[in-house]
Amino acid sequence: MAKKPIIAKLSEDRALIFNKDGISRLNAKGYGELNDNFLSISIVETMYLLSKNWIKVKSTTGQLLSFEELYDYAHNIDEKICIKYLVYRDLRNRGYTVKTGLKYGSDFRLYSRENINAIHSEFVVKVFSEDKPCAISELTGFVRVAHSVRKKLIISIVDDDGDIVYYNMGYLRL
Repeated sequence: MAKKPIIAKLSEDRALIFNKDGISRLNAKGYGELNDNFLSISIVETMYLLSKNWIKVKSTTGQLLSFEELYDYAHNIDEKICIKYLVYRDLRNRGYTVKTGLKYGSDFRLYSRENINAIHSEFVVKVFSEDKPCAISELTGFVRVAHSVRKKLIISIVDDDGDIVYYNMGYLRL
């Protein structure tokens, strides 16, 4: 995308794009949620697209934001934004389409690289920091939810160096 950056306007925990060409370009690549006259992109998508210079981000006051300013804004909304961004960026760079996973109790929905136009995601992704332990009962809950919606659960753990390890979690039938 070596074209002119698209303008995105912050709106709470999302950014909105109103330019028709921008909507078309980004939606075709699997970004955001399409509405009647705008594209709504999550804050982590906004960070990723800004880092790629595909968009310019305007604050609610109309000021253009640097990546660092957007990160600070996002961190005030979500204290896990750093590790979520690292995982999002890694998955996107591997060729996956990544969407928010809120309605599945996860951080992301992950679509197969082979079928980017799939209606249903194949995986849900939950992001954890190596520094913050997770109770086994919490993990069991994530596995149950993923199983109940017919998705595979991927647990991503980010260490202090920003390295990511992915684990496939599920039921084992004996």
